Amino acid sequence: MIIVLSGRQRREQSEYFERLFRLRHDIFIKRRGWALPSINGCEIDQYDDADAVYFLEVDDRDDIRGTIRITPSAKSSLLADCFPHLNESGTALRAPDIYECTRYIALSALKTRQENRAAKSRIISAMLEWSLQHKLTFLQTVIETSTLAAYLELTSQTVPLGLSHPYGGGRRAPGGGDCMAIRWPVTLQVLEEVRAYGEPEAPFWVPGESDRAGRDVPLTLH
Repeated sequence: MIIVLSGRQRREQSEYFERLFRLRHDIFIKRRGWALPSINGCEIDQYDDADAVYFLEVDDRDDIRGTIRITPSAKSSLLADCFPHLNESGTALRAPDIYECTRYIALSALKTRQENRAAKSRIISAMLEWSLQHKLTFLQTVIETSTLAAYLELTSQTVPLGLSHPYGGGRRAPGGGDCMAIRWPVTLQVLEEVRAYGEPEAPFWVPGESDRAGRDVPLTLH
């Protein structure tokens, strides 16, 4: 199930927010070594304000399995505030109809390739549906350069805004690496491509390929 929360609901939905911030602390600070502010085991920054929108996927036990935060770039933009050098396209980074995606997490229960794809598709599709409903034009974000191919696989409409640059002291420093900025247009085509990314890969039959009983063997595209 996907839950959509507003930053204005932090007191009303305090249990979800506390679990969300603790998950972010575990993923981004403990596992990835990012130098981020934290309070009592919770990762919270200046963009966790009233205007932020949070997408949470919860499982049958109500555990958070996926999340993305988006913020209105006109007010809250990590890209414009901290990484403006990543934008070499000359396009504006702030506008009322441009939102910025940060703190993306997608955890699959089965750890299989297909479930990983499905987990990504579910949480990102929810964000895109909301963005279409609210008539946004673009979603933008800063990504690890090494993940660009994965974003291109999600949708062919992934547009880099510039070249790759080191951050946090570079990839050899703890919590450092190489990053770049990308942008997605908010369109039905992008939503359909992301949904298709998470669908089971259909088996197909190869003429002449048979098992020991003489039956054709289904193969799966990867």
